[in-house]
Amino acid sequence: MALNGFLLITGLIFAALGVYTLADPQAAMDAGRLGLKLDSVAAYSQMRGAGGGTTLAVGLLLLASVTRASLERPALWAVVAVLGGLEAGRLVSLLVDGVPPPNVAVGMLFENLGLWQAVYWLQQDPASTA
Repeated sequence: MALNGFLLITGLIFAALGVYTLADPQAAMDAGRLGLKLDSVAAYSQMRGAGGGTTLAVGLLLLASVTRASLERPALWAVVAVLGGLEAGRLVSLLVDGVPPPNVAVGMLFENLGLWQAVYWLQQDPASTA
């Protein structure tokens, strides 16, 4: 039950962020107070694809895994890949660009929480999480 709860909540978060970014990429950037301005068709296309479509797709995989046990491990690996990649990129930015503002640091905290929860669930015996 706990694993399904993690997959459900994480899936809803990913799906909601994906839909929001697909619908209005600039509002999604403004909501995070990131100071990023999308000023070209290419910028909007990049945000809708990477920030919207990809995030929504991961969210849908996570939601599907709630009712299909065969998708649980692939969904967990998707969380590890996506959040691990985000955190690796943020670490490079920390080293190259400097310390991010507090709102980005808070986002990193939640991303790390999701990442390490997925790692935890991957280490559990699949039979014990049913």
